[in-house]
Amino acid sequence: MVALPFETVFEGSDGRYYTDWQVRHRLRTDEWTFCMQQRTPHRRLVETDDDALLLLVPIELEELPAGREIRVSGCCARVVDTQRVPSA
Repeated sequence: MVALPFETVFEGSDGRYYTDWQVRHRLRTDEWTFCMQQRTPHRRLVETDDDALLLLVPIELEELPAGREIRVSGCCARVVDTQRVPSA
């Protein structure tokens, strides 16, 4: 069995999805600032670099909407919207 570089997938109040690796990375690089955490139900509140508040709620992997997939590269895991057209 292969260990995945993430344990949790979060749904953000911005309509985007994040792995716990993405959340840790953004907190570590100061792109986001941790504000608070609630244990029951489990939720996290962070402040983004544009001073917005973002609520993160864990979801089951099966709850990812169609068109979203997790891509793993080495120890990095991120949620990708495969239906979104990349900007030029």
